[in-house]
Amino acid sequence: MNDFIRSFSPLFKRLKLKKYLLEIILLSVAMIITITALVIYVNNSQNSEEKIEIDPSRLRQDFGGQGKIFVDVSGAIKKPNIYQVDFGARIKEVIDKAGGLSDEADMIFFNRNFNLARIVTDQEKIYIPSIMEINSGIFVQNQRTLDYVSPVTGVIYNAPTTNTPIDNQLINLNSATIEELDQLPGIGQVTANKIITNRPYSNIEELLTKKVVNKSVYEKIKNLISI
Repeated sequence: MNDFIRSFSPLFKRLKLKKYLLEIILLSVAMIITITALVIYVNNSQNSEEKIEIDPSRLRQDFGGQGKIFVDVSGAIKKPNIYQVDFGARIKEVIDKAGGLSDEADMIFFNRNFNLARIVTDQEKIYIPSIMEINSGIFVQNQRTLDYVSPVTGVIYNAPTTNTPIDNQLINLNSATIEELDQLPGIGQVTANKIITNRPYSNIEELLTKKVVNKSVYEKIKNLISI
């Protein structure tokens, strides 16, 4: 009897295996999908953690579509001229190209009012005032800095108490420096840069048509600017 049963055992095993064949296939497929998804996830995680290196020179060329800009440097500078610099250059780079400040430059005024780390814009004009111009009142201390007494000359530099041009002199949109534009009410460093970038202007109303400033800011400055 046992021999009889043993002779049919392979058949029983095949029938039993066939019964669970579908479940075995589905389980195998599920395991393959899980392993594949896990491998893909690990690879993506490793790629996202890799350091991305950016070529600064390539960035300068791609940003805004500009690679070179021109800056006008004059005043108490050793080599006044128009200089070509890379897009994204700082004031310090431009000053260095111009040979540095001359002996007539007011170093105290320059150090307190010029940000050497600021990025210059195309067609910008940088004017370095001399000691004589500072003492005569042609240039004044930036309104955001404190009044101070010069340890060299003993001259007091008074910051303007309002954001209006000194002695009712209108600020020319086509030639004013970023520091001069920054004196206007409602105009900061960002908007001043925008004004310079959109030069030249044929009339002051182009500040609105070129969408440089909004209507409320324009109403504040329209009597303080000229072309």
